[in-house]
Amino acid sequence: MSDLQTATDTTTALDDGTGAEWTASLTPELKQLVETKGYKSPADVVQAYAHAQRAIGADKIPAPKDGVWDETARAKLGIPRSADGYELHRPDLPEGVAYDEAFEKAALPIAHKLGLTPGQVQGLLDFYAGHQSQAFQSSLKGRLDDETQSIGLLKEEWGPSYDTKLTQAARAARYFGGQPLIEFLNQSGIGNNPELVRAFAKIGSMMTEDSLKIGRAQGFNITPEEARREAAKLMATQAYNIRHHPEHAATVEHVQQLFERAYAGEG
Repeated sequence: MSDLQTATDTTTALDDGTGAEWTASLTPELKQLVETKGYKSPADVVQAYAHAQRAIGADKIPAPKDGVWDETARAKLGIPRSADGYELHRPDLPEGVAYDEAFEKAALPIAHKLGLTPGQVQGLLDFYAGHQSQAFQSSLKGRLDDETQSIGLLKEEWGPSYDTKLTQAARAARYFGGQPLIEFLNQSGIGNNPELVRAFAKIGSMMTEDSLKIGRAQGFNITPEEARREAAKLMATQAYNIRHHPEHAATVEHVQQLFERAYAGEG
């Protein structure tokens, strides 16, 4: 006998055939349920039961076989048919942190194979981006702390000569490595190493002004066009535009030297 038939027989039995109230034999709890739901007759109860059975059956998702969802379950869960079907929002990252597209490309096929829903994949992506951001902020804080410590140490050591020696160090580094070396030292944080700054400052103090002039016998041999491009690049940097930048004086002087080389022979 089916559950539906059993429910019908039960609710029919609630009516004793004498016209008495059909809920008379129900417990107080069941009577309250009938009143709350607004059931007027046994037929209402049976109809509600049938609706509930259909709804429960429609929402059921079969358990994954061997840990893998079948196609029916995937469709109900909103899992796309292929890994490239995930519609994800790439998280916002702080300036200086690049989005890891290679990680996303490698992770999506695995997530799809495991049967992760779009919401689950998005959650993992957000977590990874947050981890990246936190690592970057920790690294940045460490570099700032190192820079502060280095500046304090050298200021105490050099006293009033601090700015002069720092300018000499920057000029020496630029002379031997150009702007690429300056950018590497700044971005990597190696430029904050007091020993390295001392070494460049000593080298810079031993170099004559003529040896620092671009285009002369002791300087770099670059064309006027290369000098113009390098000058334009330097003029877009913070070191050139911010007066209190530790490399401002050296950068301005370097740009002037580049212009001298760029327009040598003109006028």
